Amino acid sequence: MAFQYNIKTSKKDTCSSVCLFIDHKLAAVVKLFLSTFLVAYIFSFSGNIYQYIFNVGLYEIATYMTVPIVYYFTAYLVDKSNRVWIYRAGLVLRTLLVVFAIFYGHDISKLILLAGFLNGFSEGVYYSAYNTITQEMVSRKSMKSYMVFGNVVGKLVDVIFPIVLGALIEVSTFAQVAIYVFVLCLIQLGVSFGVRSKKPQNSFFSLKQYFKDLKQNEIVFKKMKMIYWISFIYGFTTIITTLVNVCIMMEFGSNISLGIFTSIFAGVSILTILIVNKFTKVGKRQVFLFFVALIPVIFAVLFAVMPSVYTLILYNLGNSAGWIIYRTIFDVHRNTNLKESGLYGGITEHQTFMEFMFNAARVISYALMMLLGIWQSLIAFKVFLVVMICMASLVVLLLIVYERKFFPNISEEEKSYRIIKNCLLKDKS
Repeated sequence: MAFQYNIKTSKKDTCSSVCLFIDHKLAAVVKLFLSTFLVAYIFSFSGNIYQYIFNVGLYEIATYMTVPIVYYFTAYLVDKSNRVWIYRAGLVLRTLLVVFAIFYGHDISKLILLAGFLNGFSEGVYYSAYNTITQEMVSRKSMKSYMVFGNVVGKLVDVIFPIVLGALIEVSTFAQVAIYVFVLCLIQLGVSFGVRSKKPQNSFFSLKQYFKDLKQNEIVFKKMKMIYWISFIYGFTTIITTLVNVCIMMEFGSNISLGIFTSIFAGVSILTILIVNKFTKVGKRQVFLFFVALIPVIFAVLFAVMPSVYTLILYNLGNSAGWIIYRTIFDVHRNTNLKESGLYGGITEHQTFMEFMFNAARVISYALMMLLGIWQSLIAFKVFLVVMICMASLVVLLLIVYERKFFPNISEEEKSYRIIKNCLLKDKS
């Protein structure tokens, strides 16, 4: 199986963790440029809003069909080699994509499939290494704090850089801003040399063996199976950001406005997650999460029925608060399940299967978006937005069921101890 983590002999590498964290936040800026603003740039070359919707759907489908294929093959290499070099290769590929945007900016609308393929290729290589390295470096007890801090810093990035990038694009050109992003990519590569990871010993990559090992413990298997189904539903929520960007572009029609509103919503997200982290606990927050699921749906319906700048802002405020809550909770469960169960050897396989589930849902959702572009119905577009918000709320409801089932009124540490104890007792028998 994957990297054989030894909890007794492992040592915390603070320098590597800090460099990985900084690198990933710089990557968030690059991804913001290659997603939100590249998508907005495609809009400027589209004949109308429906052509734009179709083009964006085509770009994203090309991306998310490429990611799982590339992820699978690079995960095999990650499992058997020093995964840091694979991680750096992902950074290099992202850099090349930015260079592509610099030289072919005006032709991107004609090269949508190629741009999407390149984006998916770089994403697959990058995340196949990053997901494994992160789960190896961050301990089970520290995962919640790491995810909360990471999402807060990530949202700070979302507060500052959308305005910066949007303003720069307005006063200069998309290609010129791509040059600045290219410099960030070079800084990323430099910081990545502070990340270190050991080559696994006696390792092999096998999804079949991974699931065979999971089935050895009934409780662990049920937990993971439910997490995988939640991840599939969660994959549909990726399109919400794109749909919101379309709405903002329709209402305001400029990159600076897109940047300002993205920043405001990010600020709400930061405040929300800090409150949630301080005042809620696993197994004792079902009522709170129920309202988190309900409020965005109400505001989405309000926007669909009475479309205006005010209802769009109101919807985004509710959605921004809800998104970071279920994102953080889901990420913590996603990255701690194997460690809670003592199955450290299946990290790479676990993350690979998660990506399969995510991207299957993403391809389906963007294919539907392309159909909306062909259909050319504003009503259908708004209904689709509400349905996707309902899918996000379904993620929250499933997380409520998950926590009630596996963490009923006991602390996370105690539940983890029981699971590991059960695994050890079964091994002895």
